[in-house]
Amino acid sequence: MNRINKLFEVKKGNILSVFFTAGFPELNSAKLIAKALEEAGVDMIEIGIPFSDPIADGPTIQQSNKKALDNGMSVKLLLEQVKEIRKEISIPIILMGYLNPVLQYGFDKFCKEASANGVDGLILPDMPMDEYLSEYKGIMQSANLLNSFLISPTTSKDRIRKIDDETNGFIYAVSSSSTTGAKNDFTAE
Repeated sequence: MNRINKLFEVKKGNILSVFFTAGFPELNSAKLIAKALEEAGVDMIEIGIPFSDPIADGPTIQQSNKKALDNGMSVKLLLEQVKEIRKEISIPIILMGYLNPVLQYGFDKFCKEASANGVDGLILPDMPMDEYLSEYKGIMQSANLLNSFLISPTTSKDRIRKIDDETNGFIYAVSSSSTTGAKNDFTAE
């Protein structure tokens, strides 16, 4: 059973997942960050795959992506770092990012290596549902990687049902229809 499924089976609520960008603030800081997060009681970590054009992200994550890439982070290095992280932590690891770097690496190769190195799931917000169903779902299932789609306040009920049917991880509920980052308050939605 996948570690994400195990977590949700054992812990029914108040699950804390924390995101950080691989390669930020230093090229090799991911292992230290992941270990500190697990020791602090975090239930699951989302490691960001740095990308040169993170258009759905706000200034904070855009800057962390730029710094990570300037530091020399790559998909290959991230997967190698996850392998080292997995030697020391047992909580679920999810890689989150844009589809483009994964496609450039090779989707099948990426999934096989991610799984072999200890990744439990993927969040690729810009992966179209139809392409997931026709091209990627089988690859991810073969690698025992759970997929999580996103919903937002503007997602239709029909799409939410389809996402619910096709998500084998958890549904990532986005709190607002905007870029990521710090907000002063929440909207009524």
